[in-house]
Amino acid sequence: MKYNVVLFALAALIFASCEVNSGSTVVGSGNDTQISGVTFTVDTLYVDASGSGQLVARGLAKASSNISSPWYVEGQFYTDSTMTIKLGGNDVQVGVPLSPGQSTFWTINFTTTSVDVRQFPNFRIGDLRAIYKN
Repeated sequence: MKYNVVLFALAALIFASCEVNSGSTVVGSGNDTQISGVTFTVDTLYVDASGSGQLVARGLAKASSNISSPWYVEGQFYTDSTMTIKLGGNDVQVGVPLSPGQSTFWTINFTTTSVDVRQFPNFRIGDLRAIYKN
């Protein structure tokens, strides 16, 4: 019985530390300027299990209009493909300008002290957007 209580408390702590997707796509400031016309492709997702572990997402961003540098790619990390339990988000600075039709690679890492992200090998990244930070 005592084991069940401890197990339940641990499970509650893990789920309480994750944010349920509320439909928000903002990782950073809501005052950032979103860059329209950027399409994203995610081609690599993996868990880097070294140290405390981190989730890594890689892909390509393609511009349909001019983008000046610096700009950022941001995204939300979810526990799995249902994208209903959000772990958190992060962004990465992109140091190259793009012209229409040009693409560049991006890599976003995510880690947190709230939960061991190595528990989510089937994680997904979503709500990707390109922004200028204000």
